[in-house]
Amino acid sequence: MGGYILSGVSIVTFFMFYFVALYRLHTNEKISAVVCWLQLSGPAVVLYGYSIFSQAGSDEDELLLLNPEYKARFFDEHRKYYMPLNHLLFAVCVISMASALYCLKTRWASFRSKEFSPAHVGFCAPLASHANAIQAYRAALNKFSLSPPNTLYKEFIYRYWCLSLICGTVLSVILTFKFLKHLPLWCQIDVEDDEIPPPPDETILTRLLQKGEAADAMNQNFVSAAVLQANESGALVRVLRDGRMKYVRSRRMPSMGFDPIMNTSEFMSERDRLIQHISYAAKPTLDRGGMTSFDDAIRDFQEPERLRASSRRNKLNFMSFDASTLMRGSFSSGV
Repeated sequence: MGGYILSGVSIVTFFMFYFVALYRLHTNEKISAVVCWLQLSGPAVVLYGYSIFSQAGSDEDELLLLNPEYKARFFDEHRKYYMPLNHLLFAVCVISMASALYCLKTRWASFRSKEFSPAHVGFCAPLASHANAIQAYRAALNKFSLSPPNTLYKEFIYRYWCLSLICGTVLSVILTFKFLKHLPLWCQIDVEDDEIPPPPDETILTRLLQKGEAADAMNQNFVSAAVLQANESGALVRVLRDGRMKYVRSRRMPSMGFDPIMNTSEFMSERDRLIQHISYAAKPTLDRGGMTSFDDAIRDFQEPERLRASSRRNKLNFMSFDASTLMRGSFSSGV
């Protein structure tokens, strides 16, 4: 019974959130290619879990299937109620594959410039889950369908499953090998000459997140504030200092979750774009050299506490300056 309840909950939540996520992936090109690829797991896991409904619920039901009349009723009910949703979930799996390939194609230019990181291994599990889901659908189709075994549709399902399985296996082997090859380098990060990034609660974006000003929209053309905050604050890494293992904060991690870490110029540009979006009221009628100009309605961004206390730090991360100050032109003449 527990399996039926969990499967039912997963189906309901899937239809509640999947299409919203699909819309966002196609309207926000700043979402990373790895995150876009993860959409394969959504319908695949639901379809694979849904296959539990094709089985007898208990040992008593297994014995009842020996009765020809009960068995006929069991198969008829599954053809009537179980298979339609199975077909629908399979169709969504195929849509997800097409969507993932399209999103990967549109982000390939920027993604290929990133160095290999733990985020790249995120390509393995979704494709494996997709292959498992196709196999579950194929098994249900062979069990409950009244059509002959060698129909064109069943042949297509078999070939598609073989292709997914082979591609998923090859991709997993290659990426796993590269992951293990790079793992020693990721576990021994050199932070001797690294600038100290600020803690998460002292970043510029923290104030925006706390006030709700940087909340993600359904359709946006800038990087999520949460992703930018993670890139600005880096991560805690354990290093050997003065004969003891200590935790220090560093941005030299190759990735933050499923997002490869941004380089400095990329991060500064994306953060300025987000703060500009929040701080100014756009005036598209004014044009200065092809750039959209903004008015002087700047919100009051207080100087971060970490800048006021910068004298207590060994090093000051140049990324800590408030981008709203930079946009006022305080550091350039003639602005």
